[in-house]
Amino acid sequence: MLVDHYERISRGKQIEENRQTRGTEMIEAVHHIAIIVSGDLCLEFYRLLGFVETYRNKREHDTVVLMNGYGIQLELFIDPSHPSHVYGPEEPIGLRHFSLKVDRLEDEIKRLRVESEEIIEVGPIMNDWTGVRFCVIKDYDGLPIELHE
Repeated sequence: MLVDHYERISRGKQIEENRQTRGTEMIEAVHHIAIIVSGDLCLEFYRLLGFVETYRNKREHDTVVLMNGYGIQLELFIDPSHPSHVYGPEEPIGLRHFSLKVDRLEDEIKRLRVESEEIIEVGPIMNDWTGVRFCVIKDYDGLPIELHE
């Protein structure tokens, strides 16, 4: 098992050296984040965060909404029949959350609470693995999103 770990590290270094030799980046940026939501109320949550709806397409089984803000595109799938997100020890393997960088946590939390009329669930302010402060908020369907200083 330890040998596999070192082989992967060695392979990663080789890939990095090859990339530097080519002089081009394979990945330029994150293109979008796709989120399944239960309804239009969740769009209000992302509007509170500063995202603006730029596209909407009603399909037979759901509605696709694109929202943009801060150089980030969200692709929201409105599907009220989709199962709820599970967060905690029972959550499935896969994307756990995404994190948005803010200047001051307390100011952003206060703004969100006022503008959402206290609906937004906000967890305690903590320090991450590197000592940077963050907290977890949840959208109206319970999807966790970190706010990071």
